[in-house]
Amino acid sequence: MRASVFSMRGLTVIALAAALFVIGVSYLAGTHAQAFDVQTQLRVRICGNAIVDSGEVCDDGTLNNVGGYGSSTALRECNADCNSFGPFCGDGVLQVRFSEQCDDGNNIAGDLCDASCQEEIPVQPRATGSPPKGSIPQQQLPPGTIPSETLTKVVLQGKAYPNTVVNVLLDGKAFGTVQADSNADFLFTSTNVTPGTASFSFNAKDRYGTDSITTTDVFNVVQSAVTSVANIFLPPTIAVKPNVVAPGGLVLLFGQTVPSAHVVTEIHSATSSLEADANTAGDWALQVDTSSLEDGDHTAKARFEISTAVKSGFGKSISFFVGTAPLAGSCGQPDMNKDSKVNLVDFSIFLLSWNTSDAPADFNCDKDVNLADFSIMLFDWTG
Repeated sequence: MRASVFSMRGLTVIALAAALFVIGVSYLAGTHAQAFDVQTQLRVRICGNAIVDSGEVCDDGTLNNVGGYGSSTALRECNADCNSFGPFCGDGVLQVRFSEQCDDGNNIAGDLCDASCQEEIPVQPRATGSPPKGSIPQQQLPPGTIPSETLTKVVLQGKAYPNTVVNVLLDGKAFGTVQADSNADFLFTSTNVTPGTASFSFNAKDRYGTDSITTTDVFNVVQSAVTSVANIFLPPTIAVKPNVVAPGGLVLLFGQTVPSAHVVTEIHSATSSLEADANTAGDWALQVDTSSLEDGDHTAKARFEISTAVKSGFGKSISFFVGTAPLAGSCGQPDMNKDSKVNLVDFSIFLLSWNTSDAPADFNCDKDVNLADFSIMLFDWTG
């Protein structure tokens, strides 16, 4: 009887264990299924693992994703972003800098452009008669040939002031103009450029007639390609009213910039910057209480911020005087040669007046050319 009870109890324990096992497996299976469902919603993409993952065009591996030139479609090289290929023979674009003579979009010979993008001499059919008198054979370009000069192009994009004309200079000489739109964005393109190092400069007047600083970008124009430069920002223009104010009086700083941008203004003698927001027309203004400023000459300059990644440098500086109006010519300006720049030329002129009372180099009107004047020059430095 005890054996029977033991057997029954044993079977009961075994049955209970089996039931718990089934429930556990079912629970774990359900949990696994849920985890599996979540995992299938993830898309893992690793550019550089030599595997073309979902969303990638190519992937040759970390060391090979250099976008170099490929001598054929099969040998084309992946770019570093795994979203495109570098130039290659067979891409339909004439790559003169890689010694291509033609590119008809394939690597098949016998179509006037061979497998290595070199021109083929067409086989002329045997003449069955004399050509008409006076006729001249017409020379035809191989299919896919694109004149290289049409591929050397610059695209310059940036921000200036709403609805203003931006002047574009190349190597210091007038090169063209472009109209900024109502958002202050401008886009300038040109194919009239020579490959190599180029220095492009930009300036403009705001709607009040105030000149901007001249911004310069130096870069390499690539032959037979489109060279694009973005984020060319003209800093805010700045003007002042009045330029002479009694101690404790108010000075108005104002100008134009990108609509709704945040403007940061610095005064060289102040311990902190002043901030204001431009309106939808790009106008900005702020009042300065001069009670915290010492008597004498002061300079201010401004820059804009749209985000932490989109911001300009400082623009031109403007001067104003706190105190009794100085005699005409008693104070100098850091732009000593009057070329709208403060650079090494002005610095060399300034050094000639060091430790003297020469008015042209006395920027703070204290009748002594010293470190105080030098700090003002550094504040206005444009390079």
